[in-house]
Amino acid sequence: MRTILILILFITVFVSTNAQINDSINARNLSPVEISASATPSTTRSSTPLQIMTAQNFEEQGLQSVSDAVKRFNGIVLKDYGGIGGLKTVSIRGMGAEHTAISYDGIIVSNMQSGQVDISRFSLDNISVLSLNIGQSDNIFQTAKAFSSAGVLNLQTITPTFFDKNYKGHLKVTGGSFGLFNPSIDYQQKISNRFIVTANINWQRADGNYPFTVKEDKLLPNRKRKNSDTSILRSEVNLHNDLGNAESLKTKLYYYDSERGLPGSITIANDFAKERLKNRSFFIQSTYSKDFNSNFKFKSQAKYDNNYTRYTDTNSQYEEKYGSDQIHNKYTEQEVYWSNALLYTVNDKIQLSIAEDLSFNHLKNRLAKPLNDTENSTNNQPFPKRYGSLTSLAAQYKTQRLTATASLLMTYVSEKNQNNYPNQEFKKLSPSVGVSFAPFNSEAIRIRASYKHGFRIPTFTELYYSTVIKSLKPETANQFNIGTTWLTEFTESPISFVKLSIDGYYNKIHDKIIIIPTMFIPRTMNLGEVEMKGTDINAFTEVILTPKFKLNIEGVYSYMKAIDVTSSSDKNYKDQIPYTPEHSGSATVGLNTPWLNISYTILMSGDRYMNPQNIADNKVKGYTDHSISLYKQFKVSKSDLYLQGNIQNIGNKNYDIIRYYPMPGRSFKITAGYKF
Repeated sequence: MRTILILILFITVFVSTNAQINDSINARNLSPVEISASATPSTTRSSTPLQIMTAQNFEEQGLQSVSDAVKRFNGIVLKDYGGIGGLKTVSIRGMGAEHTAISYDGIIVSNMQSGQVDISRFSLDNISVLSLNIGQSDNIFQTAKAFSSAGVLNLQTITPTFFDKNYKGHLKVTGGSFGLFNPSIDYQQKISNRFIVTANINWQRADGNYPFTVKEDKLLPNRKRKNSDTSILRSEVNLHNDLGNAESLKTKLYYYDSERGLPGSITIANDFAKERLKNRSFFIQSTYSKDFNSNFKFKSQAKYDNNYTRYTDTNSQYEEKYGSDQIHNKYTEQEVYWSNALLYTVNDKIQLSIAEDLSFNHLKNRLAKPLNDTENSTNNQPFPKRYGSLTSLAAQYKTQRLTATASLLMTYVSEKNQNNYPNQEFKKLSPSVGVSFAPFNSEAIRIRASYKHGFRIPTFTELYYSTVIKSLKPETANQFNIGTTWLTEFTESPISFVKLSIDGYYNKIHDKIIIIPTMFIPRTMNLGEVEMKGTDINAFTEVILTPKFKLNIEGVYSYMKAIDVTSSSDKNYKDQIPYTPEHSGSATVGLNTPWLNISYTILMSGDRYMNPQNIADNKVKGYTDHSISLYKQFKVSKSDLYLQGNIQNIGNKNYDIIRYYPMPGRSFKITAGYKF
């Protein structure tokens, strides 16, 4: 099966690159075709919480990374290990990063090794829409895998349109504190009326040696972060092919290469750090879609993904055991994935869908051997192979005032291991339902409610490569959400509109797997029963001060009580789970003028705890982070030139998101860009 799927992937690339050959046939009968992006979904009509940011928001708020944007979403816990190149993972409502799927142009980014996707591997340069769905999306025409997570962070790349010329380009260079240098280029070429090619390449390097203070350390209180350098190359090519007759084929080739130091946790009287991490990732994915008629739509998506990771550490303590002061762990993970989905429109109110996903994941590894050892040192390793089948059935009823969506996901996974590790098999049915209703004739106010059952199988790292090897059970989760949205527009007022959403939720996870973070190999455990109760509030308004002056104000607040309720006899009974603040939020004020756009943002997080027991020694103090962005665009002939300046952490406060991994103090970035 794996060989067949790989062949399919490469055939799609061949077809897309050669389809323009036939484009000249009967050219007089072909009208120009522009490829345009799909419509942005409505955040107010959605039956589950939906938050959206666009490329315009990125510019207005001075956002230069996916993690910067995600911090402004409600219900998010971002784990950031500090530094420009630090690993960054996203968790929704305290459920863990493994429950949060990352979708890149409609296909889920997989990581069976750790279950956590480092969002720093993606660039904002070619992203048109960034959205976060908590619960099950109202979009029923998607992969079965998209039905399997507690929420999905969607990254949608730019789909170009052309008017007066056949090409577009965007050159950008950013420089800043701690040796940051980040050039990038995005180019879009219209080959024919039916074929478009886009390419994006982005390189980032930084020393990352920022100063910080350790008040508890009398010997080394004032330090600079060491071994925090990074070099990251991101590149991708996209082929957009309109095949005619309501058929299209899109293919993406993606390559990511990073080399970074892992500065490690802060210890008293010691700032030694020699850990290094090398990542290489390549994938090719294709999406074929066909509208047979107004009733039937078909979509087939395939992907081959290859991820290589090498972790090295230098320390004299390894000399006696390995005969060398340097060790390395190597991991190679491969995935072959194929999804087919069919959408049937019964009438203007009812739609039905079915999707079937097949996947194969294989992890190879070599552990804890000197770099000069060429022998296979992992004879006792499991070399796990995971075969997966996901099947989703979904239905939607939609009118002007009511949207009701229901789905059922069937999960079957078979895992094969070597060297006397037991084989495993997992089966589960997971339902979900969501309703959005406008109780009055006006759609200004809508009420929504949803339920989703989740099932998460332990990752390869959790099962085989954590520092505490345990027999972990799969997690099962129940998500409940009820909320309201209010959107009203004003005609006789400087206020253009006001949008407000309030959601209350209750989540419960059985056999919750807790990750105690370290830079590379984590500790894992089953907590048993974990409850999450909370409220998310999001408010946004636009004020027209004058015809040329506009003020945007947005605020988000999240209250989350995520506690362990396994046993009343446990020391950590009803204690907040690690790295989950009760209170968090952000506020952004943006002023658009004819001369300059100014944006001011404050991020806030309450106290957290680094371990399950909520005692003073485990407390991680809360923080506020203030930043300001200035943006100016100039018109040069038919092109645009812009300058942008950012100052982050204006108060120059040292704080930790992860305990003993200090974040940078005050820093700046200056960007110059040219769009042609």
